[in-house]
Amino acid sequence: MKVHGQRLRRADRRPPKPISMPFERKYVSKAYLVALPMCLMMLVVIYLTYDDGHSFLLIISYVFYPFAKFFYDVVIGFWLGRKIKKASNYAIEMSLDKIQYAMYGFFVYFSSLLLAPLGMLFLLIRYLFRLFWVKRRI
Repeated sequence: MKVHGQRLRRADRRPPKPISMPFERKYVSKAYLVALPMCLMMLVVIYLTYDDGHSFLLIISYVFYPFAKFFYDVVIGFWLGRKIKKASNYAIEMSLDKIQYAMYGFFVYFSSLLLAPLGMLFLLIRYLFRLFWVKRRI
């Protein structure tokens, strides 16, 4: 392929593959769908116990959950997912899968106020790095 009399290399002809970090609309919507039953269940429990002080905290945790889940996935979740897929025994695979969902359900959801700022900071640094890298390549 020639452009203005120059022959382009194969790597220059096709667009570069994006770095695999799945923080997209599908990832966020799936995270919200996973967190919705937990949030609703806890809001019903809080409503039945007449303790309305914590309901605002649960709603804020629900909003921040995708960012906290993303930070957890970057740190340990993707690694654990690969280990689960490579498990040789089906029983071990199922138990590790249950542990991973329990981590999403309890640890990540209830600590999302602490993990979400780290996830947002990671996304911001990643965006700035990619922006700098694109301007540097031009």
